[in-house]
Amino acid sequence: MSPGADYFAALNTLLREIGSGMPRIVIDLDRLDENLDRLLELHAPEDIRLVAKSLPAPELLNYLFRRTGYERLMAFHLPFLLQIIERFPACDVLMGKPLPITAMRRFYSGRPVNAFDDTRQLTWLVDTQERLVQIVDLSREVDRRIGVSIELDVGMHRGGVRSKAELGVMLDTVRGYHDELRLRGFMGYDAHVARAPWPRTAKSASRRVQRRYAKLLEFAFAGWSDLEEDDWCVNGAGSKTISLHHEDSPLNDYSVGSALVKPCGFDVPTLADFVPAAWIATPVLKRSTGIRLPFVGKLPSRGRDTLFVYGGKWMARPCYPEGLQENAAYGTSSNQQMFTVPRATELVVDDYVFLRPTQSEAVLLQFGDLCIVRGGRHIGNWPVFRNRGFPAGRAAH
Repeated sequence: MSPGADYFAALNTLLREIGSGMPRIVIDLDRLDENLDRLLELHAPEDIRLVAKSLPAPELLNYLFRRTGYERLMAFHLPFLLQIIERFPACDVLMGKPLPITAMRRFYSGRPVNAFDDTRQLTWLVDTQERLVQIVDLSREVDRRIGVSIELDVGMHRGGVRSKAELGVMLDTVRGYHDELRLRGFMGYDAHVARAPWPRTAKSASRRVQRRYAKLLEFAFAGWSDLEEDDWCVNGAGSKTISLHHEDSPLNDYSVGSALVKPCGFDVPTLADFVPAAWIATPVLKRSTGIRLPFVGKLPSRGRDTLFVYGGKWMARPCYPEGLQENAAYGTSSNQQMFTVPRATELVVDDYVFLRPTQSEAVLLQFGDLCIVRGGRHIGNWPVFRNRGFPAGRAAH
């Protein structure tokens, strides 16, 4: 449930007192805690793997690590990976997508030198036999045994192994190159389940996916009878489907990120018990009576006034003040976005308007440090990950 007008009015007052006069991302830790508590009702903390791209700030991750008691991450982006292992040398990292072999090579040539043991703590995702063979060659080149997880296509059809025959070939390759490769598990992503078309429901689609996952695992276990099932990381789910996995799920590792801040693109029935915890706050630069358009002039305003704000054209939806709307006829702008509000709205220049991001993974990187609040007070500014390059002082050879 989104908070009411009093909540945003208090945030507006707070930002006017401490603000930089620029657009900010505000994270409410009380609401984040509420979401984490709900998540921990669904799954044990040792089974949860936080998704770094959806929570892209080291201090935010560190806060969640302290609350869960575990440092387990899914990474998708090479620069984030390098910063993660520099900041969290004890972290267990699973890559959430296959990376080009050139990016993997760059990791081994430019990674920070610290206690992080990539042979034990880092698992690369591999989706095809061809990519697996490339990794064999890379292992010999860098003289490192490389941990891999095999991607399974459990119905989303975005890549990965689709048949037992394909899986068998890859398992044979891992077995044949024991010195180069270490099989650490499997990953099957099921985000499509939340959009199951009628007459299928998300619950029935999830059961279908889990049965498919279980059959592929049964085949894999049969070929690796010397290993216990718990030796493998069997990863899957995601924010929109994590509540559909119960004790009978084949998974032992659940990815989640966006559910903890709940952008509006995650307003789905499977997350009905989670609450929004992230906002874009941006100052009003100009307010004028009525609505005027170039070449047209004054329009019938129906009791509305015009605002221009600092920045705009974000992946976000207006949420405060009530009645805040974009004007499609005027168009969008990443410099000074036009909005209209009811004339009775008590909002002046330098006040803040608030929008809900549609997603967290891209939007939270666009505003610099996150503005962290708790109990209506500002408690800190948390830097986000650098989106390009290597950590300071480290360069690729």
